[in-house]
Amino acid sequence: MLNYYKDIGQNFLINKEIIKKIIKFINPNKKKYFLEIGSGTGLLTKELSKYSNKIYSLDIDNNLIKLCKKNIPNVNFIKKDFLKFNFSIFKKKKTIIIGNIPYYISKKIIYKLINNYKYISKIYLVIQKELANNLLFKKKNKKISKTTILINCLFKIKILMNINNKNFYPKPKIKSTLIKLKSNYNKYNIINIKKFIHILNHIFFKKNKKIYNNIKKFLSIKEFKKININPNIRINKLNINKYCKIINYIIKNKIF
Repeated sequence: MLNYYKDIGQNFLINKEIIKKIIKFINPNKKKYFLEIGSGTGLLTKELSKYSNKIYSLDIDNNLIKLCKKNIPNVNFIKKDFLKFNFSIFKKKKTIIIGNIPYYISKKIIYKLINNYKYISKIYLVIQKELANNLLFKKKNKKISKTTILINCLFKIKILMNINNKNFYPKPKIKSTLIKLKSNYNKYNIINIKKFIHILNHIFFKKNKKIYNNIKKFLSIKEFKKININPNIRINKLNINKYCKIINYIIKNKIF
């Protein structure tokens, strides 16, 4: 049966000791709500269910859902594509997201999480090691992207551990990493995520340009001086605080 999932690019975490380490990082209890992206064969779900009965677990495969429901009765398994999942069912509850996510749709999943950041307290994801490193905002990272900026504006990111590919079936060719994202958006007073992304698209329209050249339709030289940011600075030289300062100013003061 698992050979089928190999064909569609899914890699199941099969080492129970690694799963226990992940659970230890998560530190679950009965008061916390969890949403799992991809039930898989239920190994991680089963371990998590020992500590909490407030678990929603999603998978698009009906056979896996049936298998998990049979083996783990105290979990709410839902046959659903995570990319189409409606977070509003959690209402005002802050949820912890967990998942060993398919590599080929990692960025789509991350953007889904970004767009629903207000429902989330923490995220624990097993993703491609290269992607994990690119999400870190640091000077040595030459691949800083819109995704890097968004993640660091909304969350505090931490690399928890690297996971050898021998711990998966089928065994992937790429390396994997467990990351933790902790909600941090209040620090930067993010107002409207859709507008935030819209402006960020303009900022990153031409990566080697000066910041003013990319967003002069939004901000004048005079306004740059007003918020104490050099209009001639190149976008890869800005820190997270300055990205947020520029974008929040535009959202508050401009109509677009």
